[in-house]
Amino acid sequence: TTCIKVDEHVMTMDAEEHVSYNKKRPSQGPYSSNECGKKMKQQEEECIKSEQHNYRGFASLPTDVLISILCRSPASDHTALRDTCKSFRTTIDSASFKGERATSGWAEVSTYLVSGEELYDRDNPNGPEDVSLSDGDVDGDATEEERANKLRWKIAEKRVEEIIDYGYSELGCMDEDYGYHDITMDIEVDGKRCGSMHLVLLPRGVYHNYPFHEAADAHSSELQMVGVRLCDSVGRLKVRSIKNAELISGEAGKGGFLHIKTVRINEAYQPMDCTNIVSEAVRSALSEPKLDGKWTLVTAISDYQVYMTKKEMEFKCKIRYGEGGNAEEKERADKRFWECALLDTLTLLRIGFKQIPETVSQKQNPYWLFALPCFLKDPIKSFEEVDQTPLIEPPDLPPDPIGVDGEILQATSDYCIAMRQILDMVRTMKLDLDKTEQNSSSDLAEMERQFAEARTSIEEGKPDTLSDERWEEIVAQVERGEEMLRAHHAQIEESIQSARDNFRTQIDVAMPAAVEEFQVELTALVRKGGSIRKSHAIHCCSRFRITQHIDFLIDLVPPEERAQALSSWD
Repeated sequence: TTCIKVDEHVMTMDAEEHVSYNKKRPSQGPYSSNECGKKMKQQEEECIKSEQHNYRGFASLPTDVLISILCRSPASDHTALRDTCKSFRTTIDSASFKGERATSGWAEVSTYLVSGEELYDRDNPNGPEDVSLSDGDVDGDATEEERANKLRWKIAEKRVEEIIDYGYSELGCMDEDYGYHDITMDIEVDGKRCGSMHLVLLPRGVYHNYPFHEAADAHSSELQMVGVRLCDSVGRLKVRSIKNAELISGEAGKGGFLHIKTVRINEAYQPMDCTNIVSEAVRSALSEPKLDGKWTLVTAISDYQVYMTKKEMEFKCKIRYGEGGNAEEKERADKRFWECALLDTLTLLRIGFKQIPETVSQKQNPYWLFALPCFLKDPIKSFEEVDQTPLIEPPDLPPDPIGVDGEILQATSDYCIAMRQILDMVRTMKLDLDKTEQNSSSDLAEMERQFAEARTSIEEGKPDTLSDERWEEIVAQVERGEEMLRAHHAQIEESIQSARDNFRTQIDVAMPAAVEEFQVELTALVRKGGSIRKSHAIHCCSRFRITQHIDFLIDLVPPEERAQALSSWD
């Protein structure tokens, strides 16, 4: 039975109605006379017209109604539907159909992790370059088919070598120095590629010996900013909000650190700023089986480019470079910019991401978000649900201090930056020192074991199978080796001791000197009439986590002002 509802009219025709309807039609046999034939023919034409009026096909429906019907069909049937008629083909290929699939939730969204071999083939569509047969590759009487097969074999061999040499891996492309992976995901909607997603995975490990800041800095400025803000030099977390979200203490501070770089998708699947497709695509990417167990924390910064159209991006670039746009157009472009950034934030919130309060610094800054694997077990939230979720916004800050108060803030800021650098350097030195001692101890122990075995063999006496001359050579070699081992041992001890002395110098000399210089400078500025409270020096120390000087600063605040000098942010 076919049943279509158009407005309030329902058109149906099942098998019984079809038989009954045909009985009402005049006979199709030969006419007995011209008059009778004309009359019956006229009745038949009237019946046909009545049938065409009462039973119109799908193709005769209004476009919006046809889209509403066809968008509910599974993607696997779209090819057959396109082959049905021209009207169906035009409808399914239209941007309106794609938009309706996206907004109604019928679209089938998936992601596909592009392997290193596929990335290589995309980067080198013509295969390896400069591959040819040399004289020694084939015999002089080889046939053309044999030469062609040999050339194909050399090309395949060269391709495998370049895939390994260029760092292509199962997850995409791996950096040879720091081991991080650049991951590319294809976004597919209804079985067709309509966008892509790029992520980066830093393997922090579980023993806190990965050079996290160095790797992040080597990758990109964005990842360097994220890495320094959220983690220390070896990748351990330093923001309280993420630590509080852990199911097991410390789990998000080790293991893989995943960052979403970009998400780009066809504009047709984002009608009226619909967030359904991007939400499902990001969730699908993070649930990729090949990434299972490889990350313990994923971060993202809201990106306005996800929802900005190509036309809007071009206009934004023109305004940025001063190539057009009046004041009203610039204001409208800025408003749209932040609307798109907010849409991307809401998209991530729908998946299960949470905002990072510690990164909220000033108004109209991109939102920073994070997620743990346990966050992705819940269903995707509706847009209306997350739209009602209040985002953490920065407070209205007081004006910047001026005069002596401004000098106090500048001195505090300079000191905090210098002290943070010293602390990070000391931590790195300690890790390097521990690693050097551990590696050198194991290396020396193995060398000492080998020479001890050689010395034992010498003490047992010369074997009868060796000549006196050969025996003396062996004894001399062992003695030289033992001498070199002692020299190497002394050199390592000297190197380690030098590192220890440098480490203690930073702790016992550099840090106390910086502290003393800072305290003397601030005390002098306060005597000149400066105010610790009005200069926001305490807030500055809190921001840089230099908490050991809070008491010193509070002592410089008059007792009656101390309650006002601290806030919940501190």
